[in-house]
Amino acid sequence: MWIGKKQRKGDEKGSLYKSAPRVGAKGRRRLSVSPTVTIPVVAGLGLVLAGVLAWKTAAWLFWQNPDYTLKTLTIHIDGQSITPQVVRDLTGIAEGTNLFAVGLADAADRFLKKKPEVKAIALHRRLPDAMTIEVSERTTVARLGRWGSYGVDHDGWVFPIKPGGRELPVISGCSEASLRPGTRADVAVLEAIDVLEACTRCHFGERVRIASIDVSAAAKVGAEQRGYVELYLAAGERIRLAWPGMGTPTPEARAAVERKLAQLATALRVSEERGHRLVNLDLTFHDQYAPAQEY
Repeated sequence: MWIGKKQRKGDEKGSLYKSAPRVGAKGRRRLSVSPTVTIPVVAGLGLVLAGVLAWKTAAWLFWQNPDYTLKTLTIHIDGQSITPQVVRDLTGIAEGTNLFAVGLADAADRFLKKKPEVKAIALHRRLPDAMTIEVSERTTVARLGRWGSYGVDHDGWVFPIKPGGRELPVISGCSEASLRPGTRADVAVLEAIDVLEACTRCHFGERVRIASIDVSAAAKVGAEQRGYVELYLAAGERIRLAWPGMGTPTPEARAAVERKLAQLATALRVSEERGHRLVNLDLTFHDQYAPAQEY
């Protein structure tokens, strides 16, 4: 007869299993979440929902609102090469477009990159259904190369121009770097522009009629020898020209080139009064010395 403790239910498993912990009202385990985790998650979801709601509201109020459909598009162009249809095509703005569906700054940047001959473009919304676009083209002051298809404005910006048209002075001897549209010309071309601009703003321009300017020797070649530009006038005169401050946009340099061109105008007048014709004049020295040849 075996006497011992009564075997409890479940003990027949022996040592292979341990009894599971009791789970009850007092023994239930709870999962706790820290507030430092919960609050940011909830706040982030709230921001996402607020952003979606704001975007939907803005779309409903602006770029999906039929009240802002463009009905009247007015295009003003100061120039001859750009047409209203080109403005419509390159900006992506035309009648029927929502006024807020196109970013004005992006449209302007896209247009200027495609059309370097344009100096500025301004786009103005006129709510609720109109827009005005104003385009200002660059003014061509010279052609780069005698048969070239590029022009340059008074600031030195290079852009394509149409063949023919009004007669333009020619700037020859340009480096390849000065022949890329949408870029600013090099210093040698800017020096030639300084000469052309001086003739335009001063009274001696009526006598000094420039047909072309060769800038191939404009670069400085040494400490004692300066570069120069060579002018070819309408009547065939050849003028070698240099002035203090060449290539620098200073008032002193501007006054110096005006003084040299006034000296040229005087030489042309004096030669004509003597019944001769000036052929060559060297204005690369100081004002009191100007070797000349005439016949």
